[in-house]
Amino acid sequence: MNAVLSSLEFEQMFHFSAQIARPIGNIRANIQEHLANYFGYDETIFWFADDNGNLRDPINYRLSDQVLFEYLDEYHHHDFLHPRKNVDLFRRKKAIRLADIVNDAQFKESPFYSFMEAYGYFDEMVVALIYEDSFVGVLGIAQKKERHPFTEKDRIRFQYLSDIMASCLMHQLKGEEVYPLLSKREAQVAKLVKDGCTNKEVADELYISTNTVKRHLQNIYQKYQVKNRTQLVKML
Repeated sequence: MNAVLSSLEFEQMFHFSAQIARPIGNIRANIQEHLANYFGYDETIFWFADDNGNLRDPINYRLSDQVLFEYLDEYHHHDFLHPRKNVDLFRRKKAIRLADIVNDAQFKESPFYSFMEAYGYFDEMVVALIYEDSFVGVLGIAQKKERHPFTEKDRIRFQYLSDIMASCLMHQLKGEEVYPLLSKREAQVAKLVKDGCTNKEVADELYISTNTVKRHLQNIYQKYQVKNRTQLVKML
């Protein structure tokens, strides 16, 4: 496997690893920024994940919110690389390209191809971040038509980087809230909203006023760049 990557590429990986290991407020956004700067992976979505391949709390990097909303609304069921469909394979390989799962003809006949083509994308790679045998995150990477398809070299690079990213993610998130973008109180509100509670039920549970709940919700909407409760629940 070493022969596929050059010494310069291993040096880039070393510098990338050193950068993301530094303590920073938003570790996922930091990883995404450095993936773009060091390797040119410009458009990514970073999710938290569980061992069943369920995804939550996405962060976009240079992808439009509209792409994410459409994906969540209609197309995640059609995604060949969704972790729920490939949990065991991701445990073995960590990084998977579309070409590893489906041939070109099958891909072009799928609803997922129509979705990607509408936004100018033609290839996808997904990377599982696994820490101490548990899924902790998933990184989705899209590729525009003017760029080359993801190669075996891309896949191997992420086989090396996935464990490093998982370790850095967990090291910085230990002891933090389930929703690291939010304050402790905002995270409590978000959890109750996700569980289906009304504003009054949230207020009663947390011993605060409904106006305070509304104020927290507006802050949460702003942080997640959503417009309403329905979009927030889909994000979470």
